[in-house]
Amino acid sequence: MIRRYVSAGAIVATENLSSPQILLLDQVRKTGERQTVAPKGRLEPGEAPLIAAKREVAEEAGLTDTHYSAYLGQDAYTFTDNDGAPAAKIVDWFLFTTSSTATTPARDEGFVQARWLEASAARQAISHPQLQQILDRALAVISWRAAHPLPFSRNLSCLLHEVAATAEAVIAEHPEAGVGLCGSAARGDFIEGWSDVDFIAWNLPPTSAAATSLHEIVSEASRRQGFRASLRLADNHGGDTRRLGLLYDMKMRMVLRRIGIDTAVIAGAGTPAPTDASELVDLADDVAILHEFAVTCLTASHHKESERKDTARRVLSVLSNTGRLLVEHQAKEVGLRLAEVVEALRDWPDIELKSLLGDYDAYRRAGATI
Repeated sequence: MIRRYVSAGAIVATENLSSPQILLLDQVRKTGERQTVAPKGRLEPGEAPLIAAKREVAEEAGLTDTHYSAYLGQDAYTFTDNDGAPAAKIVDWFLFTTSSTATTPARDEGFVQARWLEASAARQAISHPQLQQILDRALAVISWRAAHPLPFSRNLSCLLHEVAATAEAVIAEHPEAGVGLCGSAARGDFIEGWSDVDFIAWNLPPTSAAATSLHEIVSEASRRQGFRASLRLADNHGGDTRRLGLLYDMKMRMVLRRIGIDTAVIAGAGTPAPTDASELVDLADDVAILHEFAVTCLTASHHKESERKDTARRVLSVLSNTGRLLVEHQAKEVGLRLAEVVEALRDWPDIELKSLLGDYDAYRRAGATI
């Protein structure tokens, strides 16, 4: 029988977007093998990946001044355990940033040195190809933000850790429940003054005290940090418990499918139980839902300039969601930042779609200052 482990880790980078330094740890294993890795470790009972990643960075590198910046997805691999037994591991990876390079490697765990390296040197130093791929994802996020530039939001990190820490206790009586972060706040292209913060929860009765408390936690944390933030609950069929229509159910199903790719578990353990509704994907129906929403927005009366701007933003958002649906239909493992979507659609025959998505990505990047 294969042993199965669940872990979490982080790529930690300095806050200098134009020339980030990456934290790597040199470790001597019990076998005598020397390897260069990023901080990571197993989840403790009931611990969510985000909390575990921050704890592991503190324990292995002695670095506590870290700030959430993006979710980098999951890595899965098999290996031989210390006693020779076959094992498999799933690791959730996050991007953390820091203003401090003061580290104290955990020598009792075999970590003999902590190094801060430039991106290219870090990639060459890493011992495992899978971790190189995770680093590449982190560097792509950093590069996207450096182009404007758009510093990572400390306020977003504060809000997320506040929600995660509080939500963990609130849902403790619902062992199958979980809370996730999705949208731009998870993908790393969150823009203050432009983006919303989107949370989801699953396997949680919508009328329960825990659900009510979660809504209050998100509302209060977003008020303190000055963000628009929302919490949506998934029903037993993978739809939205609010019963607001096909669009919201479609978006909920898509978000649930993205857990471990670009939807991050921040509280609770486990993932939603699979249902027939959440597994069935009809691309034509989903695109039709988005098209109907866009037409409704465009044909509505708009008497104020603010209403016209809001409509334009909603329609452009529908366009980006259409591109993401196309990409997910072709390659479920691809991340859904717009830059990644445009790249994934490079062979798509509709040149206008790719051009519009690229323009919208640039527009979003400048959105906070327009």
